[in-house]
Amino acid sequence: MMTRRVRILLAVAIIAAATFGYFSRVAIRDAWEEWRAPKLPTATAFAPIKETANEVVPSAPSPVEGGLSASEHYALETNPTAKKAAGDPLAFTGKLPAEVNLDVPFTTQAPNSNWDMPYQEACEEASAIMVDGYYRGEHGKIPVDRADKAILDLVAFEKKNYGFYEDTTAEQTAKFIKEAYGYTRVIVKPLTSVEEIKKPLALGYPVIIPFAGKMLGNPNYKNGGPPYHMLVIRGYTGDKFITNDPGTRKGEGYLYDPLTIMNAAHDWTGSKDTVSSGKAYIIVVLPN
Repeated sequence: MMTRRVRILLAVAIIAAATFGYFSRVAIRDAWEEWRAPKLPTATAFAPIKETANEVVPSAPSPVEGGLSASEHYALETNPTAKKAAGDPLAFTGKLPAEVNLDVPFTTQAPNSNWDMPYQEACEEASAIMVDGYYRGEHGKIPVDRADKAILDLVAFEKKNYGFYEDTTAEQTAKFIKEAYGYTRVIVKPLTSVEEIKKPLALGYPVIIPFAGKMLGNPNYKNGGPPYHMLVIRGYTGDKFITNDPGTRKGEGYLYDPLTIMNAAHDWTGSKDTVSSGKAYIIVVLPN
């Protein structure tokens, strides 16, 4: 028979365990979901692709293992049979790789979990920041303070130069990426097939796509998701696209099926009521 002291100690232990479990529930849930998540292909980092005539000759491959200096440039192993068509940096012939996973760094559009303005409308900025980080050799999660400052800096740039930053179309997003970061080639082209997403990825270029956000059906979104959204597609594996979705803290390496991507891809029309009828485009930033 337990003594009174033993009963008290047992009760204290139970309360402590319950308290720990309550306050650690998010970390425990995240660890469980990470353990259950499908294994992605090894991420490969960016380095300039050398070109001879019309043939793409990739530099030496460099799977990402451990930390990478942002000042260094690394090689992406692309399909050695790929050939680019003259005058079109995204077109090539040859067999697509079975899988691609570009080492695009991740941030949510609300790095400090503050979803008030301007962060509520900062998916375009977050997508641009991730792609720029990829070309500068960053990987993993972008530090919160740096991501927050980068978003606010872009918002300020847009407000100063264009008078607004909310709900930018594909063309407007391409414009601020060029003018804010100095990229000389930012391509916007209609999206009509899955292959038009896979080909830039196979060449080592991440793809930004605007969406009617609620059509994505991401269960991690609040209230079914935003009416309009942008995210980065960083690769593909099996029958899924690998994305960095800034609309959720669980967006790093998030998998969408191609049918969802194709059905939900819609550019901004000027109204949340008609965005689901907007045209489908991809945005591809080419390194200088």
